[in-house]
Amino acid sequence: MTEQLFILSIILYLVGALFALCFFRWQMAGNYISFICATIASCFGIATAVTMLSNGSSIRFNFLIYHAIIKYDFLIDHLSSYFILAISVIGFIATIYSLGYTKLYVNKRDTRFLGFTYNLFLLSMLLVVTANNALVFMIVWELMTVVSFFLVIFEHENPACIKAGIVYIVMAHIGAALLAVAFFILTTYTGSFSFDDIRFVGANVPTIYKNIVFFLIIIGFGIKAGIFPLHLWLPMAHPAAPSNVSMVMSGVMIKTAIYGFIRFYFEFLPPCPPWWGFTVLVIGSISTLLGVMYALMEHDLKRLLAYHSVENIGIILIGIGLSMAFKSYNLITLSSFAMIAGLYHLINHAVFKCLLFGCAGNIYYATHIKNIEELGGLIKRLYITAPLFLVGALSISTIPPLNGFISEWLLFQSLLNGFNIPSVIIKVTTVICGAVVALSGALAATCFIKAFGISFLALPRSEHAQKAKEVPLTMLISTGVLAVMCIFMGLFPVKIMMTINHVNTHLLGTDIMGAITSYDWLQTRSIHTNFTELSPKSATVFGLILFGITFGVLTMIRPGFTKKIYETWTCGISPESRLEYTATAFTKPFRIIFSNLYRPRREINTIYSVPKYFVKSITYIGEITPIFENYFYTPISRYVLNISNRVRWVHTGSIHIYLAYIFVTLLISILVVIILD
Repeated sequence: MTEQLFILSIILYLVGALFALCFFRWQMAGNYISFICATIASCFGIATAVTMLSNGSSIRFNFLIYHAIIKYDFLIDHLSSYFILAISVIGFIATIYSLGYTKLYVNKRDTRFLGFTYNLFLLSMLLVVTANNALVFMIVWELMTVVSFFLVIFEHENPACIKAGIVYIVMAHIGAALLAVAFFILTTYTGSFSFDDIRFVGANVPTIYKNIVFFLIIIGFGIKAGIFPLHLWLPMAHPAAPSNVSMVMSGVMIKTAIYGFIRFYFEFLPPCPPWWGFTVLVIGSISTLLGVMYALMEHDLKRLLAYHSVENIGIILIGIGLSMAFKSYNLITLSSFAMIAGLYHLINHAVFKCLLFGCAGNIYYATHIKNIEELGGLIKRLYITAPLFLVGALSISTIPPLNGFISEWLLFQSLLNGFNIPSVIIKVTTVICGAVVALSGALAATCFIKAFGISFLALPRSEHAQKAKEVPLTMLISTGVLAVMCIFMGLFPVKIMMTINHVNTHLLGTDIMGAITSYDWLQTRSIHTNFTELSPKSATVFGLILFGITFGVLTMIRPGFTKKIYETWTCGISPESRLEYTATAFTKPFRIIFSNLYRPRREINTIYSVPKYFVKSITYIGEITPIFENYFYTPISRYVLNISNRVRWVHTGSIHIYLAYIFVTLLISILVVIILD
């Protein structure tokens, strides 16, 4: 039954892609049918994942193409089912959102290609997490990259979109090349591309080659995940893509790299040495801290959210790295608990980041503006979008009782359990990671106070913001469902943890759910440690009680409260938008404190009506220096371009010369094979 559900999902995505191209004169009709097919396909994907996670078994089956020239091996186990569930849920909600959002492009461009590539995009991600063959994995991985590239450059008349697409496709192909090398090293010892064979020989691969594969995987999957300093494409591509695409890219596409991390480190390359976990912890901490710090300086709402994706990928990697470190010391129970924290945050980030990108799309749909400095006063105009954005902002800021708090609380508990690791270096690292996660939570809250306050409160700063109207119903319904999910996943964490525990039982061979749920809701507890921490459920209940007490006290202090409206006092001056607090002013203290990182640059141009006496206008330009772009990527790109210019002479345009190149290459290849034999 599960096989049929999964195959139906694949067929419906393909049918939806074809329908998008079939209606030549009725583009919107074809697009709607395409998105409806994607919605139904996502439902079948959800049914597949739920069935697999509940029945506790794995399914393997083959699909032959061109008389077995290409053999697609499917594997749907607990790990792939968890990612199928995330992809299908986010795909389902984002597709409903797309029904309304695509009205933005009516009579402006051909939307058929958007429906075509969107269906293929969701399909390719499903194929990535179910591939059981290295060759086929690389094919569908490249399919996912190419299709998402066309989605990024959908608004191709904008030069920024083209630049973002080129940067993305180049970096993604570099990552794919490194992954291919890693697979070739492993398949050298198996003689087969099958993942089943790779699982059996991982322990027999020499240590030096395993270490090489480790770094290849870190860079290859790290580019797709957007970890620092491999994040360059992410804050460029997410703002360039349509908002419905950004919901899927940030929500689940970058998570396919996390799937690759887990599959390699816990199945293909065990046992992992302790320094592997230490390395992943350090990389995760750097991505967490730098991601939120750069997000704090952004005024483009979608770039701000993109940098927060870098931050949250780092948080997920901290959980995975900690799980690797525990497992290397045979602390399987603690390893499983850390993995629960990482995977919980993975699904949490998928939900609240999809919600935030959806709300950002609502704002852009209503105002055609992404710069928060030009917004303001939207809470009175987008009166439904505003509370939905607030829910997402509170969730990503780890405020209880929402879902973001639960996963980071679990991560803190896992980090405290790091004192059970014999290595002093890793013990110190876990303390530093805990401080980084705490600081990132505070900075994230500050960032979203800025984003919500500047965008929704005070007075409109532009005519577009003044004339904003609420968005279509399908966009509100989809973001509303995500907001409800943020609340539900925060109030009922055990339900989510039980699902993740099924994945852990498959990966690590241990079931710790009984140890987690066997304590009273107000009882302090410890998992294989001498430290006592409050359970997530207890913390949530405590937060609700505190909120209720505070609300009750305020009500008793002011009985019979009635709403009174007064004009804002501005020292006798009528309130104007130019008197409002700006995002630049809000973040200036942080720009000063972290000036060594940001390296701010200021340029002031003054125009006088009478030279040196009467000022006509002052133009202020303030920006931070993109360190990684200026000092890492720019020198590399300049070096590559210089080499390319020097070897341009090989392109003669003569077919005879090109045939000679092929002949010489063939001779060299034959000689190499003879020498190696």
